[in-house]
Amino acid sequence: MERNEKTSLLDRIFSWSMEDILNKDLYKQKIKTIPDKFSSVNEYLKCFVPHLLEETRTELSTSFKSLSKAHLFEISSLETMTKESSGSLSNKLFYDMSINDALSIREKYQPKCGDLIALTKERPRGVDDLNPLLLGSISVDTYPNISVILSRLIFHDEKKSLGFAPNFDLIQSVLQPNTAGMEPIVSSRTWGQNVLDIIRSSKLNSSQEAAILSCLETRDSNHKNSVKLIWGPLKTKTVATLLLVLLKLRCKTVVCAPTNTAIVEVTSRLLALSNKYSEHATYGLGNIFLAGNQKRMRIKDTDYLRNVFLDHRISKLRKLFLSTCGWKQSLESIIDLLENTETKTGNIEVLVVDEAAQLKECESVAALQLPGLRHAILIGDEFQLPAMVHNDQCEKAKFGRSLFERLVLLGHKKHLLDVQYRMHPSISRFPYKEFYGGRIKDAANVQESIYQKRFLQGNMFGSFSFINVGRGKEEFGDGDSPKNMVEVAVVSEIISNLFKVSRERKMKMSVGVITPYKGQVRAIQERIRDKYSSLSGELFTVNVRSVDGFQGGEEDIIIISTVRSNSNGKVGFLSNRQRANVALTRARHCLWVIGNESTLARSGSIWANLISDSKRRKCFYDAKDDKRLRDAMNAVQG
Repeated sequence: MERNEKTSLLDRIFSWSMEDILNKDLYKQKIKTIPDKFSSVNEYLKCFVPHLLEETRTELSTSFKSLSKAHLFEISSLETMTKESSGSLSNKLFYDMSINDALSIREKYQPKCGDLIALTKERPRGVDDLNPLLLGSISVDTYPNISVILSRLIFHDEKKSLGFAPNFDLIQSVLQPNTAGMEPIVSSRTWGQNVLDIIRSSKLNSSQEAAILSCLETRDSNHKNSVKLIWGPLKTKTVATLLLVLLKLRCKTVVCAPTNTAIVEVTSRLLALSNKYSEHATYGLGNIFLAGNQKRMRIKDTDYLRNVFLDHRISKLRKLFLSTCGWKQSLESIIDLLENTETKTGNIEVLVVDEAAQLKECESVAALQLPGLRHAILIGDEFQLPAMVHNDQCEKAKFGRSLFERLVLLGHKKHLLDVQYRMHPSISRFPYKEFYGGRIKDAANVQESIYQKRFLQGNMFGSFSFINVGRGKEEFGDGDSPKNMVEVAVVSEIISNLFKVSRERKMKMSVGVITPYKGQVRAIQERIRDKYSSLSGELFTVNVRSVDGFQGGEEDIIIISTVRSNSNGKVGFLSNRQRANVALTRARHCLWVIGNESTLARSGSIWANLISDSKRRKCFYDAKDDKRLRDAMNAVQG
């Protein structure tokens, strides 16, 4: 069935029947490989549509096929909301609901704005119980009271769903390669002493300072539109300093990221910096707007681009209420603070996208259409985690590729932040040679002797080591995600020994366990459970996550469990270079990689290179040579 090209994404989803959602061939003929270059804005915007629809259909289909794991809520009240509308639009589109999770048997979950829900008369036992399909989209998420739009009544004009008229000026500049003027020479222009003080007091290295000044030069140049790319380590500090400078210049800015974690990190750093410059608090912080989402970036309308500096405003209000300079002056200051920090977004001048290489290009396109936008600064690393794509056909068609990566492929210049402050040089040596051609340098702080820490006795537990677990066995269980119980035993034993040292010496430690497979994450979590939560305070912490869950994170000690153990060198998902890069660059003081030497060496992947490197550096060890690890492995194998 042909659909109007201007129909919104939500309308198209709402038009699907259950048969459509379960039909793998629904958009098969329309999915084409996304090109590197585009001849027009119209071609550019249209090319993502079938991929976005197929990816959404795939996620919905997967959810419906696992109803036994779905979150269930009971509707305790339902009230129709009326909304004035014109033309053919219904005036009964929105509903207020009160819900409770009495039916849910899983962990607590609260519906969020933008989530899709299915409504049924009773608990569904299978897909057939969802027919005829009634979908809803959550528009307000003040749990347990939510507002929803239902599929059988909804019809929205695309522009109204966006909340503003799209701006295509900046999009025009990302269609074709355009390297001219993208990396201007930083001039000696005086930006004002306050701006220079902010940059210098942040204690940035020369590459970070150059990146910020280059962004300011581009913004201030005669070029109407510009796109800047910044990549490399320690991006958050650079982003926060850049934002504070933009605040000083009273430039309205939107900051976006694919995850709330990235937004929180930037916000925390910005608030810490802004405390040094209290004169920015009243006007400046009201000019920064942040948008993030745990699953994907959503910019639906200007109401969503609200600033999140509530705590900061509360602290300023508290000082004003306690002021001794008179009630009238205090009241005037309070009114001024509230009015200024609620400034309407108006035309946004600069868009800053953090972790830009982790966003699908079509998601960045949403942000590029903000009204009045002239400059975009994309901060990311195409050598680290890409966007997650669930549909294989869409993956092959390059739907997961980011705008950042495509511009790099076209030769768009990017500014490298070339100093790392996290990893001991023994840890940074391999990944920075393998992924960045040795262009990233170790800062002075990680080269000091005090940075080399010994948490456990023995050469096996130095700053970097590969620990061979040749007796492991990979098992495929729930969801075909593999686990390796011998490696689980080794990881558990190492954590136990670290905990003993921390407790006896009162030594603070943070431990991260990274594995590419959810099956292994669950197995390790079940093995250690809450054994280490009894140590008072934050003296000893353990985080067990997938690689994707560790993007942007860091710990004192990182243990990587590679899981795969077979005779033919088959490693599948483990071979992904971008995920390997993330896993190998999270540790501060110690990185211990656990795996089957024979399997990984035959894989022809980055892990084979890592084994060769560890042997060459004499950092290769066998788990069976350590009595405690050997006993742990024997206990599992019986």
